[in-house]
Amino acid sequence: MMQHRKLAAWFMFGMLACPISGLTAEYPEKPVDVVIPYSTGNGLDLLGREFSHRLEAELKVPLVVINREGAAGVIGTGSAARASPDGYTLLFHANPPFVTAALVPERAPYDPRSSFVPVAQVGSVPLVLVTSGKSPFNDFAGMRSYVQAHPEKANYASAGVGSPGHIYGELLNRAMDADIQEVRYKATGQALIDVVSGEVLLSLVSVSAVLPYLESGSLRALAVGSSDRLPRFPEVPTLAEVLHQPGFEAGVWYGFFAPAGTPATHVQKLYEAIARAAQTSELRGFMARLGMVPHVRDSAALAAIVDEDVKVAARLLQDTKLAGH
Repeated sequence: MMQHRKLAAWFMFGMLACPISGLTAEYPEKPVDVVIPYSTGNGLDLLGREFSHRLEAELKVPLVVINREGAAGVIGTGSAARASPDGYTLLFHANPPFVTAALVPERAPYDPRSSFVPVAQVGSVPLVLVTSGKSPFNDFAGMRSYVQAHPEKANYASAGVGSPGHIYGELLNRAMDADIQEVRYKATGQALIDVVSGEVLLSLVSVSAVLPYLESGSLRALAVGSSDRLPRFPEVPTLAEVLHQPGFEAGVWYGFFAPAGTPATHVQKLYEAIARAAQTSELRGFMARLGMVPHVRDSAALAAIVDEDVKVAARLLQDTKLAGH
């Protein structure tokens, strides 16, 4: 009997001393997938990859970036929503269109509030109203006069329903009491080609996406959507200035999400790692070079932002200009 008791004691010691997979292993213990629902090379992709690279050092596991593009981001976002809620699939997205794309009736494979748990907001980037460097006007006032004199040439390029350019293009129309017509494209890159050539008059697009065009002079900035003028382009006024509407801003925020049901402990650990990564001089410098503004907000704060954005977007999408063409 004594021998049996000794064997039992040694067995229990072994159970306590040796981690058992699935019971005592700390999260994360294997690679984490990061879904980016757009193609490579745009601002969202570049920032998602940079954060993923920095997070590898914080989490001590590889982060595998997966670009799953299509249907204005809906395909990749829907796939992330259906992933196992175990903390090993993250979505890196931006709004617009994270919220707005899901509110278009024919596209609803996910709900921005119930399909995901927010992990962290990591920053934002202002939009800039651009025209071709060959345009017959040099500033916002000149554009306004040109649009009034040539309504048949008054158009703007967007990357689809619910895209930043679409939402803020229509808000700009309202603010100007104008009827500048949308020309819809499948991607921002395609839209910019036609704006550069002068085929389309205007576009509202992220500063990150157009920096090379602005620096080369192939595009001209008319106004920026930030609250203050950008240090990099101090001569370009804000939209609030040119519209004489204090508080009028146009921008995109970036954030990490996990499938609904992901354990809160995993979400918190991810948030803490993201917050540490965001403080590194390397990442802050990277964002500054792309015209992005870093600011990290936790799960609860991002959830409140998403909730408010859903309410605002739903009101906008009731307008037939945003929902029906």
